[in-house]
Amino acid sequence: MTKKVLVMGVIFILFLSVQAYSFAAISDQPAIELDGTKIKAAAYIDGGNIYLPLRAVSEALGYKVQWSGKDNPISVSKTGENIMIDLKNYTITANDHTYYMSGDYLDNVANNDTTAGNTTYMGANFFSENFALKTRWDRQNKKVKLESVAENKITIKTVKEASENEEIKITLQYPQIDGLHDKAIQENINSVFKKAAEDARNEGLQNADEMKKVMASGYSGSPNKCESYFDYRLKYNQNGLLSLVFMDYQYTGGAHGMTVQSSYTIDLETGKVYNLKDLFNSDADYVLYISNIVGNKITEGVKEGRLYEITPFKTIKADQDFYLSDNAVVVYFQQYEYFPYAAGIQEFPVDFSALQDMLKPNLGFLK
Repeated sequence: MTKKVLVMGVIFILFLSVQAYSFAAISDQPAIELDGTKIKAAAYIDGGNIYLPLRAVSEALGYKVQWSGKDNPISVSKTGENIMIDLKNYTITANDHTYYMSGDYLDNVANNDTTAGNTTYMGANFFSENFALKTRWDRQNKKVKLESVAENKITIKTVKEASENEEIKITLQYPQIDGLHDKAIQENINSVFKKAAEDARNEGLQNADEMKKVMASGYSGSPNKCESYFDYRLKYNQNGLLSLVFMDYQYTGGAHGMTVQSSYTIDLETGKVYNLKDLFNSDADYVLYISNIVGNKITEGVKEGRLYEITPFKTIKADQDFYLSDNAVVVYFQQYEYFPYAAGIQEFPVDFSALQDMLKPNLGFLK
């Protein structure tokens, strides 16, 4: 396996992680409303996932979109902001943060050339993370409603670390926030993010040391060096809460590496890191309720051939891994937990509206 093949394997798995098998044919083309005003363009609904025309939405928001042709990045910019979308290498660079796409782009190969006519369609997550837009599909009225949301008054800087030697390649990107009134809480939050990245680096160094010992013992091993790749995505930044997802990829030899996803949902006023149970009223049977929703989605996916279980799903855990999106509590499962490696990290959103009688009202999700 060459290094190029290895890296593309990482990209492919990251691309699958949020795309819950959206390779079904396009099922609908609803109209788009931005803050109540109709845009002269249509969205695409594919496998339940919402995709929006990049140029039409961006220009409606006051951004300038430039594209110089196939295999060249698309630039989306306005004063103080610049986003580069590289469809050839599946990367997005938003200001100082470059990350691999994971469900952000409607692939024309898998979806019958929906980029024809020089129109590029990006997933709802892309617009949420970069433009602070909440997306809702109004099935009854056949429209996608986009709503501008007020984000927390903080700034997020991406810290980057990169190194490489004969034994390992290390790439780390992690966030550091600024703008909180309580600097002690701000420092504590930033230390959590920094430690997560440092733990990934240390794991990679340990893997490289172990591989070096194996090679010294005469074992031929892998032709590729070890690799650690650590990155993050911002998922929710409203109502005094911050929710982020971290991806920790480690390659230690063999056919492929492994990605472990983790997440933090933090109260910016107190610095409290929320567990899933902290979102719900004490008398709410959220485990059973969410388990039923997730179980039904898995059953539907299996029947349609989009999912294959290697271990039958029964229930989520009380402290199940989760993060917040603009519209939902999203629970997820690690590689091999219930599905094959190629399925990536499967995620299942449960809408706030479905949980409204269980959620603690002071968290402000339903504002």
